Amino acid sequence: MKQSEAIERVRSPTFAFLLAAAVAVATWLLATGATATMLSITLFCIVLWVLAPVPPSYTGLIGLGLIAVTFSTELALAGFQKPATWLIGFGLLMGEATRQSGLATGVGRWVATRTIGESADTDSVRTYRRLLVALSIGAHALAFLVPSALVRILALAPILRELGSLFDSREARVGLYLGPLFATFYGSAGILTADLPNIIISGFAESIGGHTISWSNWWLHMYPVMGFLRVILVVGIIYALFRPPVESGFELPENEGSTETGTQRRMLAFLLVGALIWATDFVHGFHPVVGAVAVVIIAFLPNVGVADFETAGSDVDFSILFFIAAVFAIGDGLTETGFTDGAATHMLDLVPTDGPLVVVLGAVFLVTFGLTFLMEGLAVASVLTPILIPYIDAAGLPFTPVLLAETLALSSYFFPYQSAVLIVILNEADIETRELIVATVTCSTATILLLLPLQFGLFSVFY
Repeated sequence: MKQSEAIERVRSPTFAFLLAAAVAVATWLLATGATATMLSITLFCIVLWVLAPVPPSYTGLIGLGLIAVTFSTELALAGFQKPATWLIGFGLLMGEATRQSGLATGVGRWVATRTIGESADTDSVRTYRRLLVALSIGAHALAFLVPSALVRILALAPILRELGSLFDSREARVGLYLGPLFATFYGSAGILTADLPNIIISGFAESIGGHTISWSNWWLHMYPVMGFLRVILVVGIIYALFRPPVESGFELPENEGSTETGTQRRMLAFLLVGALIWATDFVHGFHPVVGAVAVVIIAFLPNVGVADFETAGSDVDFSILFFIAAVFAIGDGLTETGFTDGAATHMLDLVPTDGPLVVVLGAVFLVTFGLTFLMEGLAVASVLTPILIPYIDAAGLPFTPVLLAETLALSSYFFPYQSAVLIVILNEADIETRELIVATVTCSTATILLLLPLQFGLFSVFY
């Protein structure tokens, strides 16, 4: 009883806001100038995002207000100018159109009947396990085709929500939602084109350092451990964390393939248009948001599309845009005040360049990992990589493994605010912040303790 009361006290809004304010004031007193102000706002928001006494979007709105008052409205609203912010916004509309068209229901029924069979298995745990494995394999395979984890999450979420609704157990619903999404998200570290931080890092390597990391070279170095083994590890963890009780119920939908509608087929064609734009980005160079805009334009086009804006306006929760905008505004603010450049430079000075390669890689991982607690992952990649590349050249370190060590840290997040992908995962389904944090902390900790030594050992073999 005492333990539960203590937990409730920690999670209470009053305690959370007092703690956040105390941390912010202490930071402001210890630091100086504009950096102190921005760092105080950052830590204030982080405490509230971790303890979650209020919705994350509400905390983001508070952060935007504080930045507007203490700095400028231009900086506060800078996050709304980011393509990634609007990729999420248009992705929400894509998901709503998928739901309205009935495509999510149809695909969920198709997957369920072909994975499980025509009759429901009496063992709901076995049924859940088969679905979890099949969906996770498919979601991970999609990482080879769609070059953004954020886009894949937005496309898969409606289908996974529909499949999860077949189970009475909340554990099964959460597991079937998180398992495939984590498989496509965590496994993307092993594929160069599977996530935006990978692309940013490899782009800087070529433009600043003149070093090219080929797709095959990246795959050879990273995929065996951080792709294949990591997906197995993550899916196993989700199964252990969110395993439905044996007595839980499961309802297999009737095979209604004959009722497939033209609306569903049109929505599938619209999504394929977006996928084609995403998959051919190496030709045209368009940001993934262009593909999402194209799908939304067609899907909501009168007499041609499958959805309408009136319904979408009432059914879609756009408050997540305040969350992601605040995360990006904080990252820009820390960069403008010089905090991130100074912190990255000072932290890199601690890297023992004359030590064994494993020690150097571990130090670079920790530097990157530390910065992700203050900034969204894409911002860390954009800020740290241009500093890291000249440092590697000057120290005479092997280029590829050091940059890949940075990549490893950018796929080992603990809290939703650290990644736009995790923010979307939290927003797209009925899961609690606590459930997502438990899952991410467990998966990332297991990766660091079990797979990181294997990955660094593999680097030592090559270098």
